[in-house]
Amino acid sequence: PYDEAADAKAVVAAAVAQAKKEKKQVLVTLGANWCGWCRSLDRTFTKDEKVSAAIAKSYVPVKVDVGRMTKNLDLAASWGADPKKGVPLLVVLDATGKAVKVQDTEALEAGKGHDPAKVIAFLEENAGR
Repeated sequence: PYDEAADAKAVVAAAVAQAKKEKKQVLVTLGANWCGWCRSLDRTFTKDEKVSAAIAKSYVPVKVDVGRMTKNLDLAASWGADPKKGVPLLVVLDATGKAVKVQDTEALEAGKGHDPAKVIAFLEENAGR
């Protein structure tokens, strides 16, 4: 799910521009393809209809690859996020690109996956409308 060749700064800048135009927030997921929890969260975002609807309603989603904790760390740090403490890590940006929430996803877990109800509650709480 993570594009390892993407220019993360350019992708995020495009998402911020789109969010400004659509009056939404940007939902950044910091993670990596080797990370099972990152793939699990991505499945929750894409396969759970209620979660994907909540994202579509209020957010421009973007995934930022952190590689083996060696990529895009400067970008994460600019938001006050430290992927080295664990991924996936969610960052909500407002339409100006300012970080308004950094969320460790452990709080959104239930059993071996992510709890859609907890994910939706987080999304609604940080929708910024």
